[in-house]
Amino acid sequence: MIKGIIVKGIGGFYFVKTDEGKVATCRARGKFRKLNITPMVGDKVEISIVNENPYEGAIENVLVRKNHLIRPPVANIDCIAVVIASANPAPDLFLIDKLTVYAAKNNIEVIIVINKTDLLKGTDIAYIYNRCGYDTVFTCATEGEGVDELREKIAGKITAFAGNSGVGKSSILTNFGLEVETGDVSKINRGKHTTRHVELFDIGNEGFVIDTPGFSLLEISDISATELKNCFLEFKQYEYDCRFNGCNHFGTKAGACGIVKAVNDGKIPKTRYESYTKLYDVLKEIKDYD
Repeated sequence: MIKGIIVKGIGGFYFVKTDEGKVATCRARGKFRKLNITPMVGDKVEISIVNENPYEGAIENVLVRKNHLIRPPVANIDCIAVVIASANPAPDLFLIDKLTVYAAKNNIEVIIVINKTDLLKGTDIAYIYNRCGYDTVFTCATEGEGVDELREKIAGKITAFAGNSGVGKSSILTNFGLEVETGDVSKINRGKHTTRHVELFDIGNEGFVIDTPGFSLLEISDISATELKNCFLEFKQYEYDCRFNGCNHFGTKAGACGIVKAVNDGKIPKTRYESYTKLYDVLKEIKDYD
């Protein structure tokens, strides 16, 4: 058996990059249908080779997943690089906060990439997220600045790039040697017409990237209102000041809630708490929770 990772899946065929560096075109064994398992891009798998030329195989086993996402359909994401422009377009902090919640729920690291630093440095954005425990990188992708630092931070990881249109994701990925088309990352000479599908792209140092335009439309619905607080990592150190067990840090006075007090004292960024309350209001209407 040979181990590898699924880098692309189209029409029932899976393209597996093996540990030996070769890419095998594979079908999944019929047993996966009985087990109700669908292999996904990002899955680490074991394959058997059925033909050497062309290099073809069969997926025998899907190894245990670290996580798997529905949109985009991909497994084993290690990191989300949230790209935000310091200016033009204006920073969307609420999108960043939704993505950090999604990442915390799915055990995914987050790096905040502040691009277009030639227009505005963006130190105010970094200040917010550094205080909350998130790593930040400053880039000016059009000049190639900061890209090497970012590449080092995502080496050896499967990294999803997310962010609104116009923030410079495509320019950053171009600096990684990838050719980018609207909504897709594509290989050189792919052709005029592209088929939209999830694909991992090798950037060296055992790292892969995936462009994820759908993340900008992310709606969080698989988190209950009561567990939302656990996805704001900076809350944890102040919860011991809450007067009541199970405090949801919403609609309570500062004297009774450690989080509200920390916000009032400037220890938790106000924008983060505003995102928390906004998401809480949405989530509490989705389902009834005891």
